[in-house]
Amino acid sequence: MHDSVKSTFHTYRFPYGEVLPSLDELARYLHMDGDTEHPAYAYMQERLDELATSELQAVGGYAIGAVDAVDMQGGLLTVEGVTFEAGTQVCGYLKEATEAALFLCTAGPLFSDEAHRLNAEGEFLEAYIIDAIGSLAVERAMDKIHQALKEEQAQRGLKITNRYSPGYCNWPLKDQRALFGFVGENPTGIELSESCLMHPIKSVSGVIGIGEKVRRRAYGCVVCQNKTCIYRRLVQKE
Repeated sequence: MHDSVKSTFHTYRFPYGEVLPSLDELARYLHMDGDTEHPAYAYMQERLDELATSELQAVGGYAIGAVDAVDMQGGLLTVEGVTFEAGTQVCGYLKEATEAALFLCTAGPLFSDEAHRLNAEGEFLEAYIIDAIGSLAVERAMDKIHQALKEEQAQRGLKITNRYSPGYCNWPLKDQRALFGFVGENPTGIELSESCLMHPIKSVSGVIGIGEKVRRRAYGCVVCQNKTCIYRRLVQKE
């Protein structure tokens, strides 16, 4: 058992203009790259420009705790007395971690609310585009938080892993309850449904390992069968 190092929630806020994807990035994500004559391109640029001037922000951050144990065989990760059924795959990535950052991040309700409205009005392509912008925006915000954590830990002589989320890499979604319980009070405003889905929908949560010997491995998307995973989709486009 490690000495307790659990931190308060480290908070980051980013205006939408700092986390929105470029038009090219959005087009690639939507499998529309190269088709600049597509009528949706003008709509995509219009919405990106509009959102870039919004006063709304993405908000997120993390709380850090000491890793008590990583049970590779049982697929269990224990942080500050809280046990996560992370599975053997995630535990394998975190086996050298001495600390863990449990994170939350959201782009807010605008994207899902707007997509819902557009779908109700029969504007299905527009709804799909807004939904995609929200997905990319929250990941870009989390990329910035991930980088901030990397720089913070480098000052301590430590490294970090990639990030892993309940619902992916065979980590049961029900562990969201344990993750939110660990993080505790925070300013993101994210809530869990009875089925452990997050609201606002454009939100992410998960864990990043910290330690002297950890490595930031590439995601195992080649063997993953989850075709809805945003990491899989982004990796395939790199």
